[in-house]
Amino acid sequence: MSKKVLSASNKNAKLVPVPGFVFERRLDQIEEYVLKTNGLHVLYLQRKDTGVVTTNITYFVGSKDESRGETGVAHMLEHMLFKPTAHDVAHHIAEGSAMHFERKTGSTLNANTWKDRTTYYFSYPREYFTEALRIEADRMQNVILTDNVLTPEQGNVLSEFDMYNGDPQFALAVQMYSTAFHSHPYGHETIGYREDIEDFTAEKLQRYYKNYYRPDNAVLMVVGDIDRTSALTAIREHFSTITNPSSLIPRHLVREPKQEGIRRVSIKRPSTTDLVSIGFKHPGFPKKEWFTNSIMLDVLVGGPESILHKLLVDTGVAAHVASSLEPTAETNLAMIDITLAPGETHEKIEATALKAIKSLTVPAIEQLVKKAKAKMITQEFFGRTESLQIVAELTEYASAGDLSAYTSTQAILASIATKDVQKALTTAFMDTNLTIGYFIGTQQ
Repeated sequence: MSKKVLSASNKNAKLVPVPGFVFERRLDQIEEYVLKTNGLHVLYLQRKDTGVVTTNITYFVGSKDESRGETGVAHMLEHMLFKPTAHDVAHHIAEGSAMHFERKTGSTLNANTWKDRTTYYFSYPREYFTEALRIEADRMQNVILTDNVLTPEQGNVLSEFDMYNGDPQFALAVQMYSTAFHSHPYGHETIGYREDIEDFTAEKLQRYYKNYYRPDNAVLMVVGDIDRTSALTAIREHFSTITNPSSLIPRHLVREPKQEGIRRVSIKRPSTTDLVSIGFKHPGFPKKEWFTNSIMLDVLVGGPESILHKLLVDTGVAAHVASSLEPTAETNLAMIDITLAPGETHEKIEATALKAIKSLTVPAIEQLVKKAKAKMITQEFFGRTESLQIVAELTEYASAGDLSAYTSTQAILASIATKDVQKALTTAFMDTNLTIGYFIGTQQ
């Protein structure tokens, strides 16, 4: 089966205007529009002969928009958008239209909350396009938020928190973020703190819902087998009457205080697991430096040939090495997680890893950089062949505020030289950029 890949389009081709929209720009084959009545942004990409449409609505609100004492409210609200609206109650749809739609159509739907955004998506047979739009327009403004509806879902989220928090790597990551960031709201995990989740009220969620779930704080993506005029006309019919609140969108504008040395944190719990986490702050996505750090991490822990795998796992002093690098709009914390082998000490593994990292030269990493670049360019290519993958990637560029970089990602990756990666190694692992964490398992 052949795969359709995004390619350059004729930028000079004239588009027939669709009433109610302003055409903003074209990014390869993707067209961007703004709904005149309320500022809703729309990204449209036609993919013929599939019979399937994917819609994704992303709100530019996430855990970085939360105040102290309300961590996790963005994630909690995501759960609540699958609850009934006033329309659902009137039509006796007890499970809510979104879940009913999934059962009726056999579609794929889900949602996720991250630090800069919250995203909801459907992928379904083309004939259900207008129904999917109706559901998204309805829950942009009409979800019923009462304590009676909230309390059961609160219990579900608390169970989700306990599940995650039982994992040593997650528990250590929570402490790593809060240690690395003293002021910036990236310092807490998206799910929030348990105590804050327990204290949620419908009033808190209603305030958050009103402030951020609005057309001028969202982008609607349509990718699939539907023509442009039909798609935009249906969007206008369902979304044009939704109004924005008169208030401005609240934003937390925070400058993180300067770091002046290595920051450290440790956790002791009954466990057979011992971890060392080496965290470093990195530039936001999608800057070239972000992609350089991504290549750097692949060189360090990206498989059996990587530097730390050969140094630590192959020699038996570590059981596993892994890394995380999030595509966030602002400076964030990347982490290398090392699972210790029995009998090894945290101090020894930390010292061994950092010594090896800081001694790396251009010749030592040149072939690994070449392989990492080839792998990532290939992943980018195949990541743009399926509609769900396309909207997922577009979501990160949109929430980072740089959609134009979507069209140049492969060129950015190709432009990264080995000397750029070696420079990133030097910068990332300076003492004034590091946060070190230990998970210490105390066997009972």
